[in-house]
Amino acid sequence: MASRKLLSLCMITKNDEKHLPNCLKNIKSFVDEIVIVDIGSRDSTIKIAEKAGAYVYKMEWDDDYSKAKNFCLDKANGRWILFIQANETISTEQLEKVPPLLDNPNVEGYLLHIDYCCKNYRIYSPVQSLRLFRNRKEYRYKYKAFERIPDEILGNIKDADIMVVQNDDYKLSMEFESLVSLLEEDLKQNMEDSYLQYMYGIELLNQKKYEESIAFFQRACKNVNFDYLFVPHLYKCLSWVFIYLKRYTEALDVLNDAIKLFPFYTDLLVLRGELYRQLNKYREAIQDLEKSLKVLKVPNLMVPIPEIDISIIIEILAEIHEQIFNYRKALDYYCQSYNLNNNHDIIYKIGELAKKVDCSQILEDILKIAMEQGDLQQLIILMDVYFQQRQYIKVLEQVEYLESLIGKSDQTESIKFFCYMMLGKVEDAKKHYVNIDKKSPFYSHMLLQRVERCWSNNEWQEAIQLMKEVDGIENIEPSIKRLYNSINSLFIKNEKNNILLSDQEYEIVIRLMKDFLWLGQKEKAQALLSLFLDIWKEEQCVELAEMWAEINDYKTIERIFLCISNKKNQLEFKQKIIEILLRCEYIESAEKLAGLGEYQQIEILEYVLWSKSLINKLEKWVEKVSKWNENIIPYELSVFENHTKPNKSLLEFYNSLRLTKKDMNENSFDIEDTELTNVKIHEKIGDIYIERGKKREAFFAYLKALQWDPLDKVLQEKMINVFNENSSEFYNFLKQGCLKLEGTWFKYKKEFINYIQGITYFKNQQFEKALSYFLKIKEYETLSSITIAYIISSLWIVEKEEQADKWLKKQNEIFKILSLCLKIYKNYILDVLDKAYQQYPYSELIMIEKQRVLNSKY
Repeated sequence: MASRKLLSLCMITKNDEKHLPNCLKNIKSFVDEIVIVDIGSRDSTIKIAEKAGAYVYKMEWDDDYSKAKNFCLDKANGRWILFIQANETISTEQLEKVPPLLDNPNVEGYLLHIDYCCKNYRIYSPVQSLRLFRNRKEYRYKYKAFERIPDEILGNIKDADIMVVQNDDYKLSMEFESLVSLLEEDLKQNMEDSYLQYMYGIELLNQKKYEESIAFFQRACKNVNFDYLFVPHLYKCLSWVFIYLKRYTEALDVLNDAIKLFPFYTDLLVLRGELYRQLNKYREAIQDLEKSLKVLKVPNLMVPIPEIDISIIIEILAEIHEQIFNYRKALDYYCQSYNLNNNHDIIYKIGELAKKVDCSQILEDILKIAMEQGDLQQLIILMDVYFQQRQYIKVLEQVEYLESLIGKSDQTESIKFFCYMMLGKVEDAKKHYVNIDKKSPFYSHMLLQRVERCWSNNEWQEAIQLMKEVDGIENIEPSIKRLYNSINSLFIKNEKNNILLSDQEYEIVIRLMKDFLWLGQKEKAQALLSLFLDIWKEEQCVELAEMWAEINDYKTIERIFLCISNKKNQLEFKQKIIEILLRCEYIESAEKLAGLGEYQQIEILEYVLWSKSLINKLEKWVEKVSKWNENIIPYELSVFENHTKPNKSLLEFYNSLRLTKKDMNENSFDIEDTELTNVKIHEKIGDIYIERGKKREAFFAYLKALQWDPLDKVLQEKMINVFNENSSEFYNFLKQGCLKLEGTWFKYKKEFINYIQGITYFKNQQFEKALSYFLKIKEYETLSSITIAYIISSLWIVEKEEQADKWLKKQNEIFKILSLCLKIYKNYILDVLDKAYQQYPYSELIMIEKQRVLNSKY
């Protein structure tokens, strides 16, 4: 046995002269023997194999791949077997990973990664990648097609982290047909075999017979042993089909069960995340995807390893965050994905989002790295991104740099021409087209740009002459000529000739409208819109309206919206355009758009729009009130808070209450704390009682604190949380009148009691009930300024603004009352946004709006 070979390369061949030399080229020096079983080659396959030093055995083909492979195993002398196909190759770098794997005494087999040539349209089982395993007599293949060594025989399989590249071959489609035929024969003989049911389900899936595939996958799940290698992938396939067919409940049931069984197979988490995404359950989608990232970052021995790469998961997360307007988070994820796989197409997304969140430095950093590495493709994409953002000076700088690397070309001249034209530097632009050959496609491109420039400059005669030249150039497509002639007739003769637009023509019209708007020529952009609006597809209307949202042209936005009949498209339109309007602070236009057509819940944007609208309304109210009295200065309103320091006895009580036995032994009294106020002392006492389960005492302490600062938002919430646990008991406690008043806000216990009841309802947004409690004070009692402020605020919120104004006008201290009202409104807005964040805890927009309100001038 000591002389036994270490590694045998085993192959089944048939007419493989095309691929076999390349297959054996790298691998010969890494194996100890090559064993080939030929099943009927009529070309030079056998000669090539023998020349390479292979042991070649001929076998009469009996429609049984397991029989052929087992025959190959019988002839192999190595302690390890490596099976590959003739149309597959393994690079030298990958082959160097093999020897250490063979030294592991605890592993029986390894999975290799197969880069299938037709991966884009076929699903494969991970079982088919079990290519490297020990050569034992008991390890034998089973089934005529999609052969496998049963898991109950061969266990302890690991991942090899070795890539096998499969080359394209015209024979593959024919082979798959014959494999399916053999699979059907196997199924007839083994109807309850879960592996065969699973494999047939995959083949039905590849044939897009989705309903039929479900039946086989479900039968496989009923019979399967959960320790089998293919089971995680079985559940993945079944859940995917359910998702594809939009049978979401069944998909979720399958995924929930599978994730419990295979928590480290992160493809299941990713699929459930995609399912939640389709159901608009973004919180759950994000949680699943983030969890999958955490699992993947921790090494584990899961086989088969998940197929969905970390960079793909990160990109999916980026797409979801972008979809829900979390642009900063989306930008961060796109950058992570780009750093992992260097996908140049992601740069466009990075550029788009960097502009939205005003973070141009990210592009600058990518540009710097691209220049250091001399990455031409990346530099060209970056230049295109800057071009789309109309940073023409930046583009010209990049063109100069590119020309220093690759020299001048018609393309670089064309780019410089367009930049100078858009910058209004016509003479500089001319220098870059005079030397271009008229037969060059770039000359045609620049000619059309010259026509566009004539339109923007109202140079109609020159436009007519240039269009004659356009009509005579053969390499300009007839449809493009027709489009430019239609636009030319529109501007010069006011003739409208509606034409159907191809995707290319659609992009031209969109660009032209954006150019006209950028140049401040709104009328020409609207003329183009009139020409093509009737033939626009509904799904294109969002992109069409975005440019008008950025300049706050509500009438045009409304006009485009009214062309949409599909409710789903209407909702998407509202959400995307309202987000732009809000980002640009066009609040009134956003309100109008939200009210267009049938009411539709716009989710996160509903809260942000409400907050911005209310603040906008408050600003107008303050402006109106300021006209009543010259001493009222809008936006310079202070908050009146009592910061009276606590007396010594209260501090001693607080310290004695909070000290543990250990503290008392160490004599750690702290009665000289200069930072504590009466408000904070009572609040801390209440917190201590809450920790000890003494709710009545805590309620009493919070009431004391609220007498010193009745507008403290956190204090109000703490008091209400305790009150709501047993409202009747605490209400009776209030009516007993045993509470001694402190502070300077309240003079009468009854007023304070009603105030507490009122803010309880106010915080729960029951404003009419709150108002009834605030107004319960008897006429002979003088109301405190804080109660008056709540009365006015409640009236204003329930849209009784005239009554609110009357109350405010009657006050001697309008400045103080107004300040308190604004603080109440601010807390009210924050309360609503807090609830919104509980509903949408993933929302960047709500967090930004909360911060904006916190930082507001009020």
